[in-house]
Amino acid sequence: MVKQQFMNEMETRLKTFDANMEKLKARPKPKSEHARAELEKTYFLLKARRDELRDQLKAAEAATDDGWHPIKAKAEKVYEDMVRYMDETCAKIDGPENAGLY
Repeated sequence: MVKQQFMNEMETRLKTFDANMEKLKARPKPKSEHARAELEKTYFLLKARRDELRDQLKAAEAATDDGWHPIKAKAEKVYEDMVRYMDETCAKIDGPENAGLY
């Protein structure tokens, strides 16, 4: 995959992720204080990971055509972790049978 194609694909994925973050934020808040705190913690963790991915994409964009592949691999790993964590969070909220925004 060429660098610009990867960048475009990841930007599209990030837009989808951001939309799903808004859906997560808009969900009814859990009744228990502990559950609300966990959900808030998760939301901020996901935002931090998203910011990390944006930093990786900036680094990939600035890298040479030969030097961007390690950055690409790290960016893909961060994205996979974000999606997995989002799905795990939804499973905790909704139960495994109804889980996931992905």
